[in-house]
Amino acid sequence: MRWNHRIKMFTAIFSLVAILTACGGGTKEATTKESAQDAGTVATATNGSATSTTDSSAADTNAEDSAGTSSTSDTAGSSPEEGKIGVDSTLEELKQKYADKLGYIRVPLNDHPVRRVSEEGSKNINIANYSDAVVNMNTGIPIHSDSQRLIDDAFPFFTTVQAPEVSYVSWEEATNLERAMVKTLFISRQALLLTEDAMKNKDYTSQSFKDSMVFFKNAAEFDSMAPVAQHTYDITLTKLYDKARESWAKLAAIDPEQDEAAFAEKYTEARTEANNVMGLLNILLSTNEEERLEQTYGK
Repeated sequence: MRWNHRIKMFTAIFSLVAILTACGGGTKEATTKESAQDAGTVATATNGSATSTTDSSAADTNAEDSAGTSSTSDTAGSSPEEGKIGVDSTLEELKQKYADKLGYIRVPLNDHPVRRVSEEGSKNINIANYSDAVVNMNTGIPIHSDSQRLIDDAFPFFTTVQAPEVSYVSWEEATNLERAMVKTLFISRQALLLTEDAMKNKDYTSQSFKDSMVFFKNAAEFDSMAPVAQHTYDITLTKLYDKARESWAKLAAIDPEQDEAAFAEKYTEARTEANNVMGLLNILLSTNEEERLEQTYGK
């Protein structure tokens, strides 16, 4: 669709879903129950996936395999060769072993989700993440919590909570990238709210604020790889997520105690970019996404 080539300003989305309403004002104190819950979510996301992922023991094994084993096998599911990123695979191998009924390739986190993919007749090799989480490309371990509790909280938040009158796809029908964005953006929203609390209270020493900055830094790292696009709309979602990551990196790079004005400016940018990608995510998870996209961006 032509909207994909001429994306307009995404502030229009937020008239539909006020995902970060609390960031625009209000009187939420840092000691409220919501703030405490937010702090817990961000802290869990930044304390390492070995204790926060659903398949933590398998993910630990995956990390050990990635870091310390060497293999000459080229088959899907084998350990990555030493010094290489990902496991060598062909697209056909991945389709045969991991494609679901919708045609999406979904590699479990405990089976080396980062793959070096080659296609028959081509010398090009693409390194791609085929899980439904943002992972460290070297280890294949998620940079955020991957618990069922997070999904149970985050998926409704980005769907029925925002626009209850709209019909949405199920979790099983969402693309890998959409699932990863549900998890990552929910945590980023919590981190933004906690950052706003710190700015209001002029307290940048709290653990919740420090955890928020650590999350933003980790998410913005080059090694933090989002799932590969497997749907046309995933491409635009990736572009907006990358813009959000860039704004997070800029925010986390500033010491608010040294330059509070500059920090506040970057916070506003980070909040705007987060709103943009969150708004698009809500639309893409709906069953009538094409109609809603046309209403928002035009033909």
